[in-house]
Amino acid sequence: MRTGSHRTCQSPGPRPCSRTSGKVLGKLLLVFVAFILIFETVPRFVDVPGLELDELNPPYLTSQKANKFEPHPYLIIVPKPGEYPQPQGRELSHSAAGFRGPEIPVEKPAGGLRIACLGGSSTYGTGPSKDAFTWPARLQTLLAAERPDQTVEVLNGGAPSWNSFESLGNLAFRVLPYAPDIVIVYLATNDAEAALWPNPSTDNRHYREAWATYRPSPIEPILERSILYLAWRKYATNYLTQRADIGFITKIVPEGETGAALRQLQLPPELREPSDVGFANFQRNLVSMVGIAQAHGTQLVLMTQGMVSPDPEGNHLNHGATRLAAQNRMTDIVRAVAKDRGVPLVEMKPILENAAAEQFAANGQQSIFVDNVHLTDEGTALLADTLAAELKRIGVL
Repeated sequence: MRTGSHRTCQSPGPRPCSRTSGKVLGKLLLVFVAFILIFETVPRFVDVPGLELDELNPPYLTSQKANKFEPHPYLIIVPKPGEYPQPQGRELSHSAAGFRGPEIPVEKPAGGLRIACLGGSSTYGTGPSKDAFTWPARLQTLLAAERPDQTVEVLNGGAPSWNSFESLGNLAFRVLPYAPDIVIVYLATNDAEAALWPNPSTDNRHYREAWATYRPSPIEPILERSILYLAWRKYATNYLTQRADIGFITKIVPEGETGAALRQLQLPPELREPSDVGFANFQRNLVSMVGIAQAHGTQLVLMTQGMVSPDPEGNHLNHGATRLAAQNRMTDIVRAVAKDRGVPLVEMKPILENAAAEQFAANGQQSIFVDNVHLTDEGTALLADTLAAELKRIGVL
């Protein structure tokens, strides 16, 4: 005998099971719609951790006003003019010409002393808390105090991520118009990283890529009105990392990696004995900088760059044994170019590293470096004090 429950889907006419399934699907649809409505509505009126609109769709993605750097036709990236609020009271500003710190007119005052400093983020000042605490700014303060009757200007010509390729172009295209009397070069570590990158090339294109131009599809602005879409984009894709990580936006990133992961990348065995190409690039670029400076009547000064490592036996790309070896090899190149080309050399590397080592031996920590290469306020003070004294000792000033 068939019960009513057994004959539902086999009898002709209306099917109760179909109506039941339809009701279930209807309820599921209502729950789904309710979920979307709640997800799209509540975060707009209530602060929900992880769903704040400023986090899901940060201003730097849609507004150039919040971007501290911008693309350049020859230098990949340059500081963008303006003042930029920083966390914890830190100060950061760029002049109208895109140099960190206050305005410096292109035309040099009669009888004035003008110095330009070239390098990457350690020159630009990623570590110092204020514009005035970068080592170029500190150098200007020291020299101006000693020369009250002379206008002393020190141009900060550094930028994050730059190595000798960008610094060479920066000298030729952006710095020389300021007619500096002295050009100081503080480079090594970014070139060491480029030398460790896979498949090095003589023009650095194995390491550097053009700033990607963002051209959103017509539907993107519509999708960005949805919190659900923004949350998916932030937490389920690497979209924000690709757009926001300026330190790696101009570097070739291996497929599947991110900038943050690359900083802790373990070098594979085949890269622990890098080829000579990246080191030859560095030497060639330094020699070119010396030649360009001399051709324009400018005195070029080379400095060796300090570096510390929390794991000198490891093989992290940033600070492991291979990176330290590459750094030391770059340092030897700086010394060799200074000797061969007859330009002054300031041995800053041992000064900074010994100071950090002495502090660490005394109390188990050091306050010269923020990380492996970037300097603290104390570190920039030590560098500037040492540099000012050395420039006078070797007769550059």
